[in-house]
Amino acid sequence: TLSGHAPAQGFEMRVMRKNGERFDARFYVSPLIDSEGRQTGWMASINDITEARRARAALEASHERFVTVLDGLAAAVCVADAQSDEVLFANRAAKAIFGMDVVGRRADDLPLCVDDQLRLDPKRLTVEDLPQELFDGEVPDAGSGRWYHLRERAVRWVDGRVVRMAIATDITDRREIEEMNLQQQERLQETSRLITMGEMASSLAHELNQPLSAIANYNSGCVTRLQSGKFRVDDLLGAMQKASFQAERAGKIIRRVREFVKKSEPNRAPAFLADVVDDAVGFADIDAKKASARIRVELANDLPLVNIDRIMIEQVLLNLIKNGIEAMHDTPREMRELRVSAYRTDERMVEVAVADRGHGLPAEKLDKLFAPFYTTKAEGMGMGLNICRSIVEFHDGRLWAEANPGGGSIFRFTVPVEMDDERWMTA
Repeated sequence: TLSGHAPAQGFEMRVMRKNGERFDARFYVSPLIDSEGRQTGWMASINDITEARRARAALEASHERFVTVLDGLAAAVCVADAQSDEVLFANRAAKAIFGMDVVGRRADDLPLCVDDQLRLDPKRLTVEDLPQELFDGEVPDAGSGRWYHLRERAVRWVDGRVVRMAIATDITDRREIEEMNLQQQERLQETSRLITMGEMASSLAHELNQPLSAIANYNSGCVTRLQSGKFRVDDLLGAMQKASFQAERAGKIIRRVREFVKKSEPNRAPAFLADVVDDAVGFADIDAKKASARIRVELANDLPLVNIDRIMIEQVLLNLIKNGIEAMHDTPREMRELRVSAYRTDERMVEVAVADRGHGLPAEKLDKLFAPFYTTKAEGMGMGLNICRSIVEFHDGRLWAEANPGGGSIFRFTVPVEMDDERWMTA
């Protein structure tokens, strides 16, 4: 009995068939050994490996294209085993960010580690759960101090196991630009508040002069009666009570001005919208009286607390109210009414509307109103509505304008509800 006892030896070569067709083949050769262990000859075989070689070449080319594309990305790409946490693949950008080849290392040892409490645990996932979002957010690099937008997904790897695929994009420059824009926006808002107060300085001086004059008159009258010795305690008490009321009135005006113009960081906190409207109307009422206009406030009874920076939203309201009053300059006096209303639109937002009976705005100008430096006023800067929109968008709301069916314009904006307000949650 003969058998191929020794390991087969093989080699590849190009072979031509009788018809002239060439193909890739692998020859296998092994010695023939008889029952007594003697070599009696050789056994050879030939296999056509053309298709296998073509498939292997295609796979290698595909892998090369895959690696070339990933290495050409500016974003870092890493793949790690969901169970062992071993990094299986990292592109060139990932190696540059971490300053080393991270393949074979633990993913959680890398500087862009995400708190497990913020990320879905991939170890609990099966192939049937895939693909699955694990994390999407901005994280800092503890080593370099740069910021990255990191997105992690659980996917099925080429060998069937569950892996974490992470893509990290450097957003440091974008964050710095956003920070600069925010600082610039804050300076613009402060300037806008100062300009508003400057425009209202004469009116405010007049408004303050009234209570201060009243206080002086009440005190002068009390002094005169005391000096004459002819007085009744009830008369003096009544005069002093009226002086005290006027002092509180003057103090309220000063407090409003001080809070409105002071520089401070944006501070969103729960607030009663009715109080904000009251303060804004209190300021604007001075101009309204001078313009022979009336301000009517209509607030829904079930308004929840809102999560806002009170001074910033007061700035938006005051700007819109002042614009509405100015827009009614040519409106007949009996029709100069500006309406401020507010109501909740859904479980997340409250809508505020400022409606005037002024000249209105052409439809083609509505989209331009909020552009920087666009103004319909002869002496306007064109920044007021642009700043207002930025403030509202900072509060995750939106600001828009529309025609008032009764004539004039309506400016509407939304602000978010304070979700911890128990009155709202149980409404």
